[in-house]
Amino acid sequence: MEVHRADIELIERIKLNDSNAFKEIFDRYWETLYASALKRLKSQDECNDVVQEVFTDIWRRRNELQITGNLSAYLHTAVKYRVFKVLENRRWEQELDTLDNVHLSVCDATLEFNELYGILEVALDQLPEKQQLIFRMSRFEGLKSHEIADALQISRQTVHNSLHKSLTILRAELKDYAPLLLLLTLPN
Repeated sequence: MEVHRADIELIERIKLNDSNAFKEIFDRYWETLYASALKRLKSQDECNDVVQEVFTDIWRRRNELQITGNLSAYLHTAVKYRVFKVLENRRWEQELDTLDNVHLSVCDATLEFNELYGILEVALDQLPEKQQLIFRMSRFEGLKSHEIADALQISRQTVHNSLHKSLTILRAELKDYAPLLLLLTLPN
């Protein structure tokens, strides 16, 4: 009970701007508050910051402090809430990092796709116009051979022959681009 009365007296002195009383509380509780924060944060720098913020807040609000109970409990609770805040910030930072990485991956994939699509377009431009049309209808529009034949009023065999020639030429042209070759081999 003696410590409790001594703490209350120190708080009253701090309210009167007594920096020696503040230093006495600081010296008395710094180590245990630091150890308490370290158990959860595992970072000395963050623990120093947390405990320093608690004491800075006490000094800043010294004229309006309303600590009537156990000072030790009050300080440990203040540290606990600041530790939770740090842990929450860490969680948010990790989530933001994850989102940033996903965004970068999507951007990279989009750039790769656009680059590969451009390469395919250049290769397609080398084909005769009718072969280009049949290939585009098959691979880009997803039409079946009989649908292409009906739309262009040609035989299914002509569609098959045209696709075979186009794929042979494009495979040779794009042999260094494995992702495009995979797309070219997909059945329609």
